[in-house]
Amino acid sequence: MSSFPLRLPDDLKEVAARQAARSGISLNQYIAMAVAAQAGVRAEADRVFDARAGRAVPGRIKTILARAGTRKTPRPGDELD
Repeated sequence: MSSFPLRLPDDLKEVAARQAARSGISLNQYIAMAVAAQAGVRAEADRVFDARAGRAVPGRIKTILARAGTRKTPRPGDELD
């Protein structure tokens, strides 16, 4: 395990310290859990978008854009002046 000097605004540190105390854990554990949760969310988003990009068909966007707006009227309030 490594250590890392972290600078937080005073008000954010106070909020985090209160939440850590309510959870019965140290501020260090609380921050580590928050970083782990965020890193997990980002890793999952990267995985999903990488998988979608792998299924992409180059040039298909031109076909999709060519169809955009055909046979449809604007929704009320979306009309251009």
